Amino acid sequence: MSATASFPFERLPVELQREIFVVAATSDPRDALQLVFVAKRVHEWVQPIVYEMVTLGANDALLFLRTMASVPPKFLEHRVKKMCLTVSVRAQNARRILSTCTGVVDLAFWVDYIGIFPDDPISLFISPLRLQRLSIEIKHFKTLFTDLETRQTWWDTLTHLDLVFWTHDDEPAAPELCQLSSLTHLSLRLRHSHPTTQSLTAILLACRCLKVLIILDDPDSSDTEDTISPMDPRIVWMPYPVNIVQDWEAQAKNEPHCIWSRAEDLVRSNIAQRERSKSVSTTGC
Repeated sequence: MSATASFPFERLPVELQREIFVVAATSDPRDALQLVFVAKRVHEWVQPIVYEMVTLGANDALLFLRTMASVPPKFLEHRVKKMCLTVSVRAQNARRILSTCTGVVDLAFWVDYIGIFPDDPISLFISPLRLQRLSIEIKHFKTLFTDLETRQTWWDTLTHLDLVFWTHDDEPAAPELCQLSSLTHLSLRLRHSHPTTQSLTAILLACRCLKVLIILDDPDSSDTEDTISPMDPRIVWMPYPVNIVQDWEAQAKNEPHCIWSRAEDLVRSNIAQRERSKSVSTTGC
């Protein structure tokens, strides 16, 4: 046999074949869409990966609705775990999709639902979700707490919250945050306004378990950063991402340099720097 002869793929154990296809599909979701056509068993291995993380724009949402109509009712409920509904998704389509994909644990909801259905609360289709991560516009977030007597499941499971501010007059300090008993990571996508020391203090007091508070802003906010950052090492300033969809997908896949990982590194650096300053101060005395 030639030293360069290739080993027939089909002679590999089935478990190893599966592992190879799963790794390939996980590495690049675009490849996963092609791999499902290789063979029936490959389709069965790869299909769950295709639907685990779904990012939808207007056209994608229509295609996804067609998929919903062609698969068993429980199919997407068990497979879709991470979903991004961008601003171009129609409100009624967003409602239909989330009412079906009730297994979502990481959700970006950037749809202007209130603007289309002001009297139809989004809590009707978000309340059943056992969310661990949520990215949502601030006014939509507040509507999820209109009934404080009925405690929603995700209030106790949510660990990461990304609040988006569409207008400059929205108040960063949200009293609803105190309902989120497990919240450890909070991001404020301000961009059009700057937080006050008072509002950030209120947030830190409301979130008892908070480890990271990110302020995403334009680069010209350095003066505000110099004033507020020293108040607490958990507060970090980061530039507003160029592509918010890619930014969300990176955190959904837990990539090493996603927004949350970078912020955690900055917090650790802030704490270390504060400890060094204390040590120098003590030595000087």
